[in-house]
Amino acid sequence: MLAYVAVGILTLIAALHSILGEGALLRPLFAKEWDIGIPRFAAERIFRFAWHLTSVAWVGLAVAVAGVPLLHAAAMVCIVSGTAIFVMLRGHLAWPLFLAAGVCLLVSGDAIPATLLTGVASVGGGLAASLAGLHAYWAVGGRWGIANAVPQREDGTPAFRPGPLACLAVSTACAVLGALLVWPVLAPVPLLVRVGLWAALVVFILRAVGDGRQVGFSKSDRETAFAQADDALYSPLVVGLAFACGAALLLA
Repeated sequence: MLAYVAVGILTLIAALHSILGEGALLRPLFAKEWDIGIPRFAAERIFRFAWHLTSVAWVGLAVAVAGVPLLHAAAMVCIVSGTAIFVMLRGHLAWPLFLAAGVCLLVSGDAIPATLLTGVASVGGGLAASLAGLHAYWAVGGRWGIANAVPQREDGTPAFRPGPLACLAVSTACAVLGALLVWPVLAPVPLLVRVGLWAALVVFILRAVGDGRQVGFSKSDRETAFAQADDALYSPLVVGLAFACGAALLLA
Protein backbone atom coordinates (compact mmCIF):
# COMPACT_ATOMS: atom_id res chain seq x y z
CA MET A 1 0.00 0.00 0.00
CA LEU A 2 2.71 2.48 0.96
CA ALA A 3 4.52 1.76 -2.30
CA TYR A 4 1.48 3.04 -4.21
CA VAL A 5 1.44 6.14 -1.99
CA ALA A 6 5.04 6.70 -3.09
CA VAL A 7 3.97 6.26 -6.73
CA GLY A 8 1.34 8.96 -6.28
CA ILE A 9 3.77 11.32 -4.56
CA LEU A 10 6.42 10.87 -7.25
CA THR A 11 3.88 11.43 -10.01
CA LEU A 12 2.58 14.56 -8.25
CA ILE A 13 6.12 15.90 -7.84
CA ALA A 14 6.80 15.34 -11.54
CA ALA A 15 3.60 17.14 -12.59
CA LEU A 16 4.13 20.10 -10.23
CA HIS A 17 7.80 20.35 -11.20
CA SER A 18 6.94 20.75 -14.89
CA ILE A 19 3.80 22.87 -14.53
CA LEU A 20 5.11 25.28 -11.90
CA GLY A 21 8.61 25.41 -13.37
CA GLU A 22 7.26 26.28 -16.81
CA GLY A 23 4.98 29.02 -15.51
CA ALA A 24 7.05 30.52 -12.71
CA LEU A 25 10.61 30.09 -13.98
CA LEU A 26 11.11 29.22 -17.63
CA ARG A 27 8.60 31.54 -19.31
CA PRO A 28 9.56 34.61 -17.20
CA LEU A 29 13.22 33.85 -17.88
CA PHE A 30 12.70 33.52 -21.63
CA ALA A 31 10.75 36.82 -21.71
CA LYS A 32 13.91 38.72 -20.72
CA GLU A 33 16.87 39.74 -22.86
CA TRP A 34 20.07 37.76 -22.27
CA ASP A 35 22.98 36.42 -24.26
CA ILE A 36 25.16 33.48 -23.19
CA GLY A 37 27.11 33.01 -26.41
CA ILE A 38 24.98 30.35 -28.12
CA PRO A 39 21.88 30.91 -30.26
CA ARG A 40 18.93 32.03 -28.17
CA PHE A 41 16.49 29.45 -29.59
CA ALA A 42 18.93 26.62 -28.80
CA ALA A 43 19.56 27.85 -25.28
CA GLU A 44 15.84 28.10 -24.53
CA ARG A 45 15.21 24.58 -25.76
CA ILE A 46 18.15 23.18 -23.82
CA PHE A 47 16.91 24.79 -20.60
CA ARG A 48 13.39 23.57 -21.28
CA PHE A 49 14.17 19.94 -21.97
CA ALA A 50 16.76 19.81 -19.17
CA TRP A 51 14.06 20.98 -16.77
CA HIS A 52 11.24 18.73 -17.95
CA LEU A 53 13.37 15.60 -18.34
CA THR A 54 13.79 15.64 -14.57
CA SER A 55 10.03 15.16 -14.36
CA VAL A 56 10.25 12.29 -16.85
CA ALA A 57 12.86 10.60 -14.64
CA TRP A 58 10.60 10.88 -11.59
CA VAL A 59 7.70 9.35 -13.52
CA GLY A 60 10.03 6.52 -14.54
CA LEU A 61 10.93 6.01 -10.89
CA ALA A 62 7.23 5.87 -10.03
CA VAL A 63 6.64 3.32 -12.79
CA ALA A 64 9.44 1.15 -11.40
CA VAL A 65 8.02 1.38 -7.88
CA ALA A 66 4.62 0.36 -9.28
CA GLY A 67 6.12 -2.95 -10.37
CA VAL A 68 7.29 -2.48 -13.96
CA PRO A 69 10.67 -4.23 -14.41
CA LEU A 70 13.52 -1.82 -13.71
CA LEU A 71 15.15 -2.27 -17.13
CA HIS A 72 11.86 -1.52 -18.87
CA ALA A 73 11.17 1.56 -16.72
CA ALA A 74 14.67 2.89 -17.32
CA ALA A 75 14.30 2.22 -21.04
CA MET A 76 11.04 4.20 -21.03
CA VAL A 77 12.78 7.18 -19.41
CA CYS A 78 15.62 7.04 -21.94
CA ILE A 79 13.36 6.71 -24.99
CA VAL A 80 10.94 9.45 -23.88
CA SER A 81 13.91 11.72 -23.08
CA GLY A 82 15.58 11.05 -26.41
CA THR A 83 12.36 11.61 -28.33
CA ALA A 84 11.69 14.90 -26.52
CA ILE A 85 15.19 16.21 -27.30
CA PHE A 86 14.86 15.08 -30.94
CA VAL A 87 11.66 17.10 -31.28
CA MET A 88 12.97 20.17 -29.47
CA LEU A 89 16.60 20.37 -30.64
CA ARG A 90 17.52 17.82 -33.28
CA GLY A 91 21.13 18.99 -33.51
CA HIS A 92 21.87 18.00 -29.88
CA LEU A 93 23.96 14.86 -29.32
CA ALA A 94 21.92 13.79 -26.28
CA TRP A 95 18.95 12.38 -28.21
CA PRO A 96 20.79 9.56 -30.02
CA LEU A 97 22.63 8.71 -26.79
CA PHE A 98 19.38 8.49 -24.83
CA LEU A 99 17.75 6.38 -27.56
CA ALA A 100 20.78 4.09 -27.77
CA ALA A 101 20.71 3.60 -23.99
CA GLY A 102 16.99 2.85 -24.13
CA VAL A 103 17.43 0.29 -26.90
CA CYS A 104 20.30 -1.39 -25.02
CA LEU A 105 18.09 -1.68 -21.93
CA LEU A 106 15.23 -3.17 -23.94
CA VAL A 107 17.57 -5.69 -25.56
CA SER A 108 18.96 -6.60 -22.13
CA GLY A 109 15.41 -7.14 -20.91
CA ASP A 110 14.47 -9.25 -23.96
CA ALA A 111 11.75 -6.74 -24.78
CA ILE A 112 12.43 -6.19 -28.50
CA PRO A 113 10.72 -8.77 -30.76
CA ALA A 114 12.55 -10.15 -33.77
CA THR A 115 9.85 -8.72 -36.03
CA LEU A 116 10.75 -5.19 -34.94
CA LEU A 117 14.45 -5.81 -35.55
CA THR A 118 13.56 -7.19 -38.98
CA GLY A 119 11.51 -4.11 -39.74
CA VAL A 120 14.27 -1.70 -38.68
CA ALA A 121 16.93 -3.56 -40.67
CA SER A 122 14.66 -3.75 -43.72
CA VAL A 123 13.79 -0.05 -43.61
CA GLY A 124 17.49 0.74 -43.25
CA GLY A 125 18.24 -1.42 -46.28
CA GLY A 126 15.60 0.39 -48.32
CA LEU A 127 16.96 3.75 -47.19
CA ALA A 128 20.49 2.75 -48.14
CA ALA A 129 19.25 1.66 -51.57
CA SER A 130 17.51 5.02 -52.02
CA LEU A 131 20.73 6.84 -51.13
CA ALA A 132 22.58 4.67 -53.62
CA GLY A 133 20.14 5.75 -56.31
CA LEU A 134 20.44 9.42 -55.37
CA HIS A 135 24.25 9.35 -55.55
CA ALA A 136 24.10 7.49 -58.87
CA TYR A 137 21.80 10.26 -60.12
CA TRP A 138 24.37 12.84 -59.06
CA ALA A 139 27.16 10.81 -60.69
CA VAL A 140 25.46 11.08 -64.10
CA GLY A 141 24.96 14.83 -63.79
CA GLY A 142 21.74 15.25 -61.78
CA ARG A 143 21.59 18.40 -59.67
CA TRP A 144 18.50 18.02 -57.46
CA GLY A 145 19.48 18.10 -53.79
CA ILE A 146 23.21 18.42 -54.39
CA ALA A 147 23.52 22.13 -53.51
CA ASN A 148 23.54 21.55 -49.74
CA ALA A 149 24.90 17.99 -49.77
CA VAL A 150 28.51 18.90 -48.89
CA PRO A 151 29.98 21.12 -46.13
CA GLN A 152 30.21 24.82 -46.93
CA ARG A 153 32.56 27.64 -46.09
CA GLU A 154 31.35 30.70 -44.18
CA ASP A 155 30.51 32.45 -47.46
CA GLY A 156 28.28 29.54 -48.49
CA THR A 157 30.57 28.11 -51.17
CA PRO A 158 31.16 24.32 -51.10
CA ALA A 159 34.22 23.18 -49.12
CA PHE A 160 34.82 20.69 -51.96
CA ARG A 161 33.05 19.59 -55.13
CA PRO A 162 32.52 15.83 -55.43
CA GLY A 163 33.02 14.57 -58.96
CA PRO A 164 31.20 11.75 -60.75
CA LEU A 165 33.65 9.12 -59.52
CA ALA A 166 33.23 10.19 -55.89
CA CYS A 167 29.44 10.11 -56.22
CA LEU A 168 29.62 6.69 -57.87
CA ALA A 169 31.85 5.39 -55.08
CA VAL A 170 29.38 6.56 -52.44
CA SER A 171 26.54 5.06 -54.45
CA THR A 172 28.32 1.72 -54.52
CA ALA A 173 29.02 1.87 -50.78
CA CYS A 174 25.33 2.60 -50.08
CA ALA A 175 24.24 -0.30 -52.29
CA VAL A 176 26.61 -2.64 -50.43
CA LEU A 177 25.26 -1.33 -47.12
CA GLY A 178 21.70 -2.02 -48.26
CA ALA A 179 22.66 -5.61 -49.06
CA LEU A 180 24.38 -6.05 -45.69
CA LEU A 181 21.33 -4.74 -43.82
CA VAL A 182 18.81 -7.06 -45.46
CA TRP A 183 21.09 -10.11 -45.49
CA PRO A 184 20.22 -11.20 -41.89
CA VAL A 185 16.53 -10.92 -42.80
CA LEU A 186 16.84 -13.26 -45.78
CA ALA A 187 19.65 -15.73 -45.13
CA PRO A 188 22.25 -17.04 -42.64
CA VAL A 189 24.95 -14.47 -41.98
CA PRO A 190 28.61 -15.29 -42.73
CA LEU A 191 31.46 -13.72 -40.79
CA LEU A 192 32.28 -11.26 -43.58
CA VAL A 193 28.79 -9.76 -43.39
CA ARG A 194 29.09 -9.37 -39.62
CA VAL A 195 32.42 -7.60 -40.04
CA GLY A 196 30.90 -5.33 -42.66
CA LEU A 197 27.97 -4.42 -40.41
CA TRP A 198 30.27 -3.67 -37.48
CA ALA A 199 32.48 -1.52 -39.72
CA ALA A 200 29.43 0.39 -41.00
CA LEU A 201 28.19 0.90 -37.43
CA VAL A 202 31.53 2.38 -36.36
CA VAL A 203 31.62 4.65 -39.42
CA PHE A 204 28.10 5.93 -38.72
CA ILE A 205 28.88 6.57 -35.05
CA LEU A 206 31.99 8.57 -35.99
CA ARG A 207 30.05 10.50 -38.64
CA ALA A 208 27.27 11.29 -36.18
CA VAL A 209 29.70 12.60 -33.56
CA GLY A 210 31.40 14.65 -36.27
CA ASP A 211 34.68 16.45 -36.72
CA GLY A 212 34.06 19.39 -34.38
CA ARG A 213 33.99 21.82 -37.29
CA GLN A 214 31.57 21.19 -40.16
CA VAL A 215 29.72 17.88 -39.76
CA GLY A 216 27.96 15.89 -37.06
CA PHE A 217 26.59 16.80 -33.66
CA SER A 218 29.93 18.26 -32.53
CA LYS A 219 30.26 20.77 -35.38
CA SER A 220 30.93 24.40 -34.47
CA ASP A 221 29.44 25.75 -37.72
CA ARG A 222 25.66 26.00 -37.32
CA GLU A 223 24.84 28.80 -39.76
CA THR A 224 25.46 27.53 -43.30
CA ALA A 225 22.72 25.85 -45.32
CA PHE A 226 24.61 22.55 -45.11
CA ALA A 227 24.95 22.81 -41.32
CA GLN A 228 21.22 23.39 -40.95
CA ALA A 229 20.46 20.49 -43.29
CA ASP A 230 22.91 18.35 -41.33
CA ASP A 231 21.07 19.08 -38.06
CA ALA A 232 17.63 18.59 -39.59
CA LEU A 233 18.26 15.58 -41.85
CA TYR A 234 21.76 14.23 -42.46
CA SER A 235 22.87 13.49 -38.89
CA PRO A 236 19.48 11.98 -37.92
CA LEU A 237 19.69 9.87 -41.09
CA VAL A 238 23.14 8.64 -40.06
CA VAL A 239 21.81 7.79 -36.59
CA GLY A 240 18.92 5.88 -38.16
CA LEU A 241 21.31 3.85 -40.30
CA ALA A 242 23.43 3.14 -37.22
CA PHE A 243 20.36 1.73 -35.47
CA ALA A 244 19.58 -0.32 -38.58
CA CYS A 245 23.10 -1.78 -38.44
CA GLY A 246 22.56 -2.62 -34.78
CA ALA A 247 19.25 -4.31 -35.57
CA ALA A 248 20.86 -6.37 -38.35
CA LEU A 249 23.66 -7.43 -36.01
CA LEU A 250 21.14 -8.56 -33.39
CA LEU A 251 19.43 -10.66 -36.06
CA ALA A 252 22.71 -12.11 -37.32
